[in-house]
Amino acid sequence: MQASKDSVAAGGNVGAVVTGDHNILSHIYVLPPGQPGGDTRQEAIPTRLISECRPLDLEVHHAIHVAAETTELPVYVARDHDIHLQRVVAAARAGQSQMCVLVGESSTGKTRACWEAIQVLAADGWHLWHPFDPTRAEAALAGLASTGPRTVVWLNEAQHYLSAPDAGEPVAAALQTLLADASRAPILVVATLWPVHWDQLTRLPTKHEHDAHPQSRYLLTSRQIRVPDAFTEKDLDAVRSAARSDERLAQALEGAADRRITQFLAGVPALLARHRDAGPGARAVLDAAMDARRLGCSTALPAAFLEKAAIGYLSPSVLRTLDDDWFRDALSYSTWCVHGDAALLERIRRFTGSSREERWFRLADYMEQYGRRTRSHLCPPASFWEAALAHLTRPADVSALATAAAERWRLRYARLLRKLASRLPRSVPVTGAEEQPSPYGWLDHDAGWPADHLTCRALADLAFNAAESFDYEQAADLALQAGRCCQPDALAAIALRHEAAGLPVEASDLAHYAAINGSPSCLSELAMMREQAGLHDEAAHYAREAAAYGFTGTLADLAIRREAAGDRETAEDLWETAARYGHPEALATIARFQYESHDLEGALDTARQAVDRGEASPFQHRAKPLWVQLWPHGIEPDGSVSSPHDGDDSW
Repeated sequence: MQASKDSVAAGGNVGAVVTGDHNILSHIYVLPPGQPGGDTRQEAIPTRLISECRPLDLEVHHAIHVAAETTELPVYVARDHDIHLQRVVAAARAGQSQMCVLVGESSTGKTRACWEAIQVLAADGWHLWHPFDPTRAEAALAGLASTGPRTVVWLNEAQHYLSAPDAGEPVAAALQTLLADASRAPILVVATLWPVHWDQLTRLPTKHEHDAHPQSRYLLTSRQIRVPDAFTEKDLDAVRSAARSDERLAQALEGAADRRITQFLAGVPALLARHRDAGPGARAVLDAAMDARRLGCSTALPAAFLEKAAIGYLSPSVLRTLDDDWFRDALSYSTWCVHGDAALLERIRRFTGSSREERWFRLADYMEQYGRRTRSHLCPPASFWEAALAHLTRPADVSALATAAAERWRLRYARLLRKLASRLPRSVPVTGAEEQPSPYGWLDHDAGWPADHLTCRALADLAFNAAESFDYEQAADLALQAGRCCQPDALAAIALRHEAAGLPVEASDLAHYAAINGSPSCLSELAMMREQAGLHDEAAHYAREAAAYGFTGTLADLAIRREAAGDRETAEDLWETAARYGHPEALATIARFQYESHDLEGALDTARQAVDRGEASPFQHRAKPLWVQLWPHGIEPDGSVSSPHDGDDSW
């Protein structure tokens, strides 16, 4: 399909997505005149030859410093995900436009893997485009119109492009148009995402939620390559061989815990040690930065915000002991580099319209992830919200914190932050047309995988044919071959076919293989099938397995069934397990059990924990949240008083 002359990808201001064999129009949007992405056909994007690029300029992590080594990066050791990535690159090199997304935790080697994979294109004279100025989303919208053949579009940390307020969905749609435009093939789009951002962009909304990312979900689904946190034993053999000529790898082999080689090379242990040893001032600043990031703020945090916010993280007795220069000392400690260029906070230089320099800081990626994991049960103090009101200027940041405040029942701050967000100027205008969710769900049947992936799809089809003929052994063998590459959903479906056919052991094995390869939802379905068969203990087992992959709703469903059947003890156990995995209804329901058992103090404490975790939205619960009954109207959990209309009108 060739892009229309009016489309965003071709330089105009009309965008559409056409899907299916019959060219059905599934999405359309219009950008207002003057918005990035419109009328930019004459502007050349700032590409460079791949051979002229430096990996560190493309956000590949610096490695630990060793005096004996003179190269920027250690020797690269390829792993299983590199094989899948190489197939995608090979298809692009052969002339087919491609996109792939490496999904993995921080410092697992995603960006380095992308860099190594595209080196084969350098010899063919391919260019690379890394859109980032003035913002990543704006640059992408403005430049997709001019992207030509034999270009690698480099979307490291793709959430900055696809989650950008107002711009994310147009970027996703324009990328789809670009990939489908045969006149500009071949194009290779490489992207990276953390699992939390992948889930946000690809999960289906509940019936109460607005579908915020239909275009991104359609773009991303079936294009992911998972990058594991740790090396396998086979990988370690290759590392040992490479370590003979690279002292950094030798140090990583000796010092890395749990086979986490890439994390060690990126200086993660040193960062954690420096965070552990931080004084109270530095720890308060870092806690404020971690809370800001996990609640939705962008990566650049102003120093004035961090200073004002950090006050509330310090006890009055500790605050009295700090001298006047405590904040300067905290920044000095936090920005000190360890193992190369790794630091807890990185200084960012930005200028206001008057050219007056302001101080901004970025939290290290791994520390952001560490904060999400260790601080999810905490609610920021009042100084955090006051600092946001005083010093944050991006509407998206303020809006995100308004939502976070409302979810934590800080209604006065939610109202004030919403009011502030409405007054702040937006850098990217709102699109002109309301976008509609795709009627085709999340499956992308035209994902443009490399030619040899058609074999995987054929294997999946053959597996279903074998299952229809009741040849379940053959079906399992074929589905395993397809699932190990790019068809885990087919493997999951065959697993459930085995369960329905009365082959529970085989079904269990296949379901676990499917989960490992990227389709864990079948564990939830297997749990409900065992529940319907009256196998309650087995159902609970598979529900726990599913929860480990993030599917906590099955635990909640089983708990409701057990309570309805009169088995309150099992129901409480299931809810407690769901709470450990972060299900939004769990703590509130446990509080209800305590309340009904006349444990008012315990119910209050558990309900407060639910509020501090951000689980106070009534729309997340099938029953009225307990805290509505327990707290007098107008009294917030932090003790502050709000007016009766401080919250959302819908509350």
